[in-house]
Amino acid sequence: MTGTYSIQQDLPTPAPRQAPSQLAHAVSDDGTLGLIMELSGKLQTTLELETLIELFAQVMHSQFHYDSLNYCSSDAESDISYGKRRARNRLDYDLKVLDSDLGVISITRGRRFSESEISQIENLLAALLYPLRNALLYQTAIQSAFLDSLTGVKNRTAFDANFSREIEFNRRKQTDLSLIVMDIDFFKRINDQYGHAVGDQVLEAVANTVEQTIRSSDALYRYGGEEFVVVLNGTDMDGAKLLAERIRENIEKLRIKSLKDIAITLSLGVTVLREDDTAQTLFERADAALYSAKTNGRNQVVSDE
Repeated sequence: MTGTYSIQQDLPTPAPRQAPSQLAHAVSDDGTLGLIMELSGKLQTTLELETLIELFAQVMHSQFHYDSLNYCSSDAESDISYGKRRARNRLDYDLKVLDSDLGVISITRGRRFSESEISQIENLLAALLYPLRNALLYQTAIQSAFLDSLTGVKNRTAFDANFSREIEFNRRKQTDLSLIVMDIDFFKRINDQYGHAVGDQVLEAVANTVEQTIRSSDALYRYGGEEFVVVLNGTDMDGAKLLAERIRENIEKLRIKSLKDIAITLSLGVTVLREDDTAQTLFERADAALYSAKTNGRNQVVSDE
């Protein structure tokens, strides 16, 4: 269990110093040891990263005042902050367990941190490290369960878990929500003629192209087989049709050497959330529009207007 930290207190940040590799400060004090044991017990009650950091922040705040506490995971996927402002006196801790990089915690306030406070912070951080590692491992496992192993985009499980929540969120915010359901044309023919390895290349290329076409606020899912779904937050019918057409054009430009320059095309169905919609009725309407696109010649966008 290792970590490095830097201290900035009204002066330029000095070179990082090696943090203690174990509980090394004032643990002989019954109050401090009891606090560490209490914190350890609390942290072991959750694997939710945000809840874990919140519990740690609460215990820290019960011992001394600080203005802000920020945790950022090593991959920058999680950035959790408590407090309203960041002051000039700052402690930065680079958290590690063995070879695992767990991220960085920064604590700031207006007045300087005393040596006894720094020692106490380090003891509390030592109690955080292993629960933090477990929470990060759990988060990684959960994320992996919601990703399609071939294309790397969200899978059907993620869609089923998220779609109803997205509908309710947009209704509360009174914003538009649109849905695009798309299917690769003649995909079975590609698999039969060129083999499943080439079919996998096509799926990966399509997913990558669609991801590059949509906005960061939109969500792409591989619904199953050669079918993909895009959920568009804050987008009306006109915007959804425009994006669907852009996706269709970009896919049509795709070329895969294994296919000997044969064009890949998509059929796309588009709909927008209505007042009386459920997740099922919204999806069924987009799927019906997709069916119309395929039966009317493929390589086209059809809406349910």
